[in-house]
Amino acid sequence: MNKIFPAILAALSLGLCPFAAQAHPHVFIDASHELLFDGQGRLTAVRSTWKYDEMFTLLMVEDGDYDTNGNGQIDADEMAGFRLWDANWPADYDGDMVLTVPDRPDAPIALGPPHDWAADWQDGQAVSIHTRSLETPLDMSGGLLLRAYEPDYFAAYTIVAPPEMTGRDDCTAQVISGDENAVPDDIAEKISNLDMGLRPEDVGLPQVGALYSDAVRVTCAP
Repeated sequence: MNKIFPAILAALSLGLCPFAAQAHPHVFIDASHELLFDGQGRLTAVRSTWKYDEMFTLLMVEDGDYDTNGNGQIDADEMAGFRLWDANWPADYDGDMVLTVPDRPDAPIALGPPHDWAADWQDGQAVSIHTRSLETPLDMSGGLLLRAYEPDYFAAYTIVAPPEMTGRDDCTAQVISGDENAVPDDIAEKISNLDMGLRPEDVGLPQVGALYSDAVRVTCAP
């Protein structure tokens, strides 16, 4: 399920239909990550930082009344009320991040709910930060593939840098950019013609966000 913020609902009221937007996302997020390892070198958690585009930020701040002094930004004395602005995740929202071992791409690694929320304000853009712990620490001998995407592609994530590594110094990471031509024309046309209220998966179409998604491939020394 999409995480529908009040600002997205405001966008919909302006006529932006999420299901007609499969090839044209309306929310843009710069994503970066920190990988957290335990004393045995196992991956235990991922800390994600999402920096939202200026238009979405404006809609969200206006809808939530976070800019209490009306100066067009979130000041230090407004940050406490702003810190949890996107923390209300629906129960079936998966967090727009999928972790797998590269040779087991169809077996997502189970993640717990978000915790350690934080927020920031950078040059007129909202920044949200949270941590997801793995339900079972991951032995990194098989590597890791991290993908960031919203299934319906209403929001587009760009992974802007390789992840930081905390707890290990023998891992390398490569960012793999999504392919803008990954969706065949016939599928893109079917998605754009979906009836209001239907998602691609409802009619047997693939998750277009996954097809476009950026990824990070991580390998660690034995």
